[in-house]
Amino acid sequence: MGYRDTIKTGTIFITGISASGKSTMGRCLKEAMNKGGLTEVRLIDGEETRRRLLEQGRSYGYSPEDRKIVALEMARMAFEYNSKGVIAIICSICHTKALRQEMRAIIGNVFEVYLDCPVEVCARRDYKGQYSKAFQGLVDNFIGVAEPYQRSDKVELVLNTAEESVEKCAQVLFRSAMVFLREGFVRNEKDASLSGGV
Repeated sequence: MGYRDTIKTGTIFITGISASGKSTMGRCLKEAMNKGGLTEVRLIDGEETRRRLLEQGRSYGYSPEDRKIVALEMARMAFEYNSKGVIAIICSICHTKALRQEMRAIIGNVFEVYLDCPVEVCARRDYKGQYSKAFQGLVDNFIGVAEPYQRSDKVELVLNTAEESVEKCAQVLFRSAMVFLREGFVRNEKDASLSGGV
């Protein structure tokens, strides 16, 4: 069954600390949408955005200032995609409430998804060893260790990626995102959330 005739454009914004599952959920959502007949879907990832900016001669690191520049660039990309009728999926930490609100203001139609996963669990998953370095004080501004992740007061969906399987989280994400894209809201947040509430 296709969804092309029933959905509106918008941006699915998947956020959470490193190794909480953002990229995995983003890929699963895009694949599910493509299988449902939605081919105009684009993933926007923080590292990929940094590489694209570097190709333009603009190099950014991980200071608060650089993080904000990259995040707002992602928001502008999402807005441009949406204005052309393309669904955008942002996968990025964007750890402050103020920054996410600023991104929402740029994009417009946003479905924010917070991946709830404790630092200890994310550290065990971290094949790059970044958490280990952060615990030793070797990485500056590492979110979740050196600097806290600020949870939004309210988001459209919370997924507990520490306790629930990738498959279950992906199913809930797809179902909830499709309701949002059709109707502009999640019909039943209690059923949609895998965290027991926001």
